[in-house]
Order: sequence, then structure tokens, then C-alpha cells
Amino acid sequence: MRIFIAIALLLFISGCANKKTVQLPPAPASVDAIIKTVKGKKYKTTDLALISNLAADKNDPYEWFDDIKDTTAFFRINEKEKKKLGINFVNDTTAEVTDLSGTNKAIWKIDDQPKSEETAGKFLRLSMERDETLIPGQVSKATITFSYKVLGIDDKQLFLETPSMFNMRKVAALMKTQ
Repeated sequence: MRIFIAIALLLFISGCANKKTVQLPPAPASVDAIIKTVKGKKYKTTDLALISNLAADKNDPYEWFDDIKDTTAFFRINEKEKKKLGINFVNDTTAEVTDLSGTNKAIWKIDDQPKSEETAGKFLRLSMERDETLIPGQVSKATITFSYKVLGIDDKQLFLETPSMFNMRKVAALMKTQ
């Protein structure tokens, strides 16, 4: 019986030891601090994580894609597509957003006013025109606004909760300056 307990304990400890540790930037101090930090910088996604919805995970809510043992084509293609996200903050209002659909010009702003289903925090709002049909019969470009919650920021990293979801969990993107 002791051998089974020892083996179970050893497997549990080794499983915990393999978990990826990522140095995350601190939470943003203010809207102005975010604006000052990102203006004129270019960011590229380096790591992705799923955000846990469970209260028990509040101290460590991130499950990094590199730790997920899912080898299905669907998961890996999804990861590859989401890692294409890049944001170039050209000046204090204009940005270039690179994602799966290519590079688009956008207007950006930072605010701390959560919308209907958002939790309190500071948000990066990117508004851009795209050739996407949102309404049947639409012939002109659509203006779409994407909202990203700023989870952390420093001079070299930007950590965002994206509007994307995978398996009913929000996706977070850790971006580094280029």
C-alpha cells in the first residue's frame, strides 16, 4: 500500500514540476500609464494561455498552450492562427493590427469603462474596417471594434485577455516588443 501511495505522490510532484512558468508583467497602474508605454511600440504574440473560470484557480488562472497535451489538428491550427496577432501602435491613435485576415489599419484607445459583459479593468479597444459581411446583403466595409482586457504591461511585454475563446475559456496572449 505504501508503494502505491509513494508512486502516486511521485507522479503528482513530477506532473506539477513540468508546468510552464512564465514571467508575467505587472497589472497596469492606470490608463495613462498604458498609453505612455505602448505608444510607438510594436508587439508580437509569443505565448498563449487559456484562462480558468474556476474560483479555485484564482491564484494561477492560466493554462499555457505549451502545457496542454492536445495534439489534435484543430487545437494546433487554432494556436498557430492566434499566434499571428501583432499590434503596431503607430502613434497615439493609429495602429496596424496583424492577424489571420492580414494587416489592417485601426484606431486604438484605452479606457477603464467595462461594457455589458466585461469585468472591471483597463481595456484596449481596436476599431477597424474590414470586408466582412455582418448583415445579409451588406455591400460596404464593416467597422468592427475588438476589446482586449489589459492584464499586465511593462516596457517589454503586453499581456492581454483576447475576445477569442477555446473550449468555453477566454484566450490570453502574451506579447513581446519587437
